Parts: sequence; structure tokens; C-alpha cells
Amino acid sequence: MKMMKSIQTALLAIVLAFASVTMASAQENADGNTEAVVMIVDFEGIMREASAMQDMTKQIKTRQEAYQQEIEKRQQALRKEEQEIAQQRTLLSADVIQQKQKEFQQKVADFQKFAQGRNRILDEALNSSRVKFQKTLIEVIADVAEQRKATLVLHKSQVILHANAMDASKEVFDRVNKAMPTLSVEFKEAS
Repeated sequence: MKMMKSIQTALLAIVLAFASVTMASAQENADGNTEAVVMIVDFEGIMREASAMQDMTKQIKTRQEAYQQEIEKRQQALRKEEQEIAQQRTLLSADVIQQKQKEFQQKVADFQKFAQGRNRILDEALNSSRVKFQKTLIEVIADVAEQRKATLVLHKSQVILHANAMDASKEVFDRVNKAMPTLSVEFKEAS
């Protein structure tokens, strides 16, 4: 969650930097003052509703379900082995039982590493896909801002009131869907 906040903060900084650069090059009015042309974008809404993000969510969910089935299968095998060790307590010597428990604990530790690795793969795939999409989204926002001669771009969530003409969300949404209709998620599995 912290990584996503830092990514959003970095992207906001990029948008604001773009806005300040375009603001510096904005035309001056008769008094020598720079007029601000404001453009508003529903960044979060586009991130949530864009076709590429919907595609990414679907791919992540499918992989997550496959991982969950694999994890449950391994958990069942561990439970079965634990029951077998418990049943053998009265039949085997204390040394043998102790060795079997030690081996079982190692299997449990390996399983925990495996499950954590699967979660890490999903998190990394999600984050890298979001960054890839956000890069395209920022480029589209910059293009629309340039065409509208906007000198300031704001997140819709930061604005209380605005004129409808300032809201470029629909235009940005349509363009980003055209530029990136799908998103291929990369799952970097070590094993």
C-alpha cells in the first residue's frame, strides 16, 4: 500500500511539474500576468475503470485463484502428514518421532516461504502493471493538456467546484482506452 501511495505521489509530482512547465510558457495577458488554464482529470476513476486496468485485474484474479488452489493442495498434504505423525507416536520410538517432527517443521517452513513468494509475485505484478498503465495515462493527460493549452492539471478529487468544460476525464479516458486497450501482466516466478 505504501508503494502505491509513493507511486501516486511521484506521478502527481510529474503532472504538477508538467503543469508548471506549461504554465511558464503560457501566454501573458495585456497586464503581463499569466492566465491559468485549468484542466481537471478523474485520475483515480480512470485508474479504476479503464479497460486495461479491468484486464489487469482479471489476469491477477485468475492467477491468484490458481495460486490459492495450489496453496490449499499443499496445506492438505501437510495436514495429512501431521495426522500420520500423530498416529505413529505410540508405534515409533521417541527419536524417530522427533526426527519426523523436525522434517515436518521444515516442510511447514518451506510451505510458508512458498506462500509468501506467491503473494510477492502477485504484488510485484500488480505494481509493475499499474506503473506501466500510469505512464501511458500521464502521457495521454499531457497530450490532452497540450491540446487544450492547459497550464494547470488537477486531480478531480482535489477540486470542490469547477466548470464542466474544465473536466477532461472523458476525453482522457477514451484516449487511454484507445492507446492501451489491454495490459499484459508479467508474473515473475522464480520457481
